[in-house]
Amino acid sequence: MNRRTARITVVVWLKLFRQAVMRDLQFRSQVWLHLCASIGELAVGILPVLILTSFIGTDSSVRQAAALAVGVFAFTTGLMDCFVSPGLRRFDSAIRKGELDLAMIRPVPTFFYAVLRWIQPSELGRCVSGAAVVVVAASAFDLGSGAKALVALIVWALAGTVAYCAFWADLALLAFWVRSIEPVNDLAAAWRGAGQYPRLFFPRTVQIVLVSFAPAALIGSFPGEQLLRPTAALLLAPVVVVGSCSVTALIWRFGLVRYDSASS
Repeated sequence: MNRRTARITVVVWLKLFRQAVMRDLQFRSQVWLHLCASIGELAVGILPVLILTSFIGTDSSVRQAAALAVGVFAFTTGLMDCFVSPGLRRFDSAIRKGELDLAMIRPVPTFFYAVLRWIQPSELGRCVSGAAVVVVAASAFDLGSGAKALVALIVWALAGTVAYCAFWADLALLAFWVRSIEPVNDLAAAWRGAGQYPRLFFPRTVQIVLVSFAPAALIGSFPGEQLLRPTAALLLAPVVVVGSCSVTALIWRFGLVRYDSASS
């Protein structure tokens, strides 16, 4: 991508975001409904965690990890559902109805226009509620986390969001080879729910999958753990981002080679 294309892409994205905000402001009742739904979804998500941790005994570290995982999970999924997942859910329809053909003739990267233009700003309310849960949990448990732990949490939350979006995109790009991927989208949305539970709830093999191949833990429990036990794994965050995006870019290129048009 040259400098001119990058500049146009940024300008287009800003205009798309502004258009999305203006659209939501025109339907204020719908915005409030989305905000209430996001808070309700957070409450529903935290209930099973509270139920599970109530049977763990008096181990406070488990309760701390559970509360932080739920808060980080709400924040990262809010970002995903605002900027990325709406477009990924529409991707198979874009291929079948010819919308991808129109995206290819735009003066911006095709993947960007096909996937990242369906912005839903009201989902950002979940980010606010998730951040509030993390702050309240940190204060309630008197974690006293330093700057290093806070930076590690933020970096891994953002890196995990990118990694899981890339994983979901890898599944969505199967639309180049199969007729419909709606069940795959449902699977990706359901699988990420594992990220709101502490990793110690899962067997060792599942934990490895949750931080590598299908990185649901990276959008919840793993970043939350950084407030409790900061590690040197922060250096791996750029590797995770570059590696996951590279795999997605490779699948995208193979898919475009196979794709002709909606009319073929």
